Amino acid sequence: MIKDAPTVAIVGAGPAGMSCANACVSFGLAPVVIERADHVGGAQRGNFHENLWLLGSPGETGEALTRRLVTHYGRLPVPTHVGTTVTRITEDDAGFVLDLAPPPADGTRVTDADQAAGTHRLHARALLLATGMRPRATAQLRALAAHSERVLIGALSDALRERVRDADVLILGGGDNALDHALFLAERGCRVRVATRAGFSARAAFLAACAARDDIELRPHAAPIRLEVEGERIRAVWADGTDGMHDWLLVLFGYQPDTDILDAFTGVPRPTLGAGGHVRVDAWQRTDVPGIYAAGDLTETPQPSVAAAIAQGLAAARAMERDLRAGA
Repeated sequence: MIKDAPTVAIVGAGPAGMSCANACVSFGLAPVVIERADHVGGAQRGNFHENLWLLGSPGETGEALTRRLVTHYGRLPVPTHVGTTVTRITEDDAGFVLDLAPPPADGTRVTDADQAAGTHRLHARALLLATGMRPRATAQLRALAAHSERVLIGALSDALRERVRDADVLILGGGDNALDHALFLAERGCRVRVATRAGFSARAAFLAACAARDDIELRPHAAPIRLEVEGERIRAVWADGTDGMHDWLLVLFGYQPDTDILDAFTGVPRPTLGAGGHVRVDAWQRTDVPGIYAAGDLTETPQPSVAAAIAQGLAAARAMERDLRAGA
């Protein structure tokens, strides 16, 4: 790394953040990566399904792809803080100041006291936000998941892969993920009911494949009016007065941008969000706040994927290099 190279802070160590760090090294910048989880790699680290969107890796799972990315990243001269939360972001004359601390053990929000006790302070000339997305769910469903390990929110779960077999499963959601997982579970001997409040939005091929199976029931325009945990099972009560017991409940409502990082901004303008809650960027991944960039699923991408995230991380690094050089 070049001596006295400008330091840039990268928040998030998924494909976008790792790609940006890799490119920053090539462009003569000094990246420092901060990751809230205890490992790098992002959500794909837990994806045991085939990655369909990356040319050149047919049949490769998200897990295997992530191992390749992480192995390469591990060889880079990039300081990486895992298990670390950005508790406050402020500005000084040279750029941005990030206070870093271990995240609360119970997963609660960082308090003012935690912020004041930041264990490390990082000064950076530029900042990339690459915090990705998180599964959508209602507060009621999150409370249910906290009460029962048999309520799974999102598709990337070790329990889904290792424990859900020969079971009665209720899936809430009507997109590709919901029906793809219905087929996956049916192949493992499960009896699956898929319910969606509106109509199904999944691709025709998924709908046809599910409709052709006796062990998958599709229920459009239907949602349980009540869900209860009873022992190790989940009771679903429906508007028509019927109810049913299920061994597992899988919530697949899609994903939403993980913008919690914006809560750390103190006296720094927050980047503008679009109607869907994504951080707005230009073609070079610049936000509307000078010196702040965003990449990956945090931004509105036509086809969210590892390939898109890697490309955006590269573009952001190039933009940082150009902007810092122009402002030097």
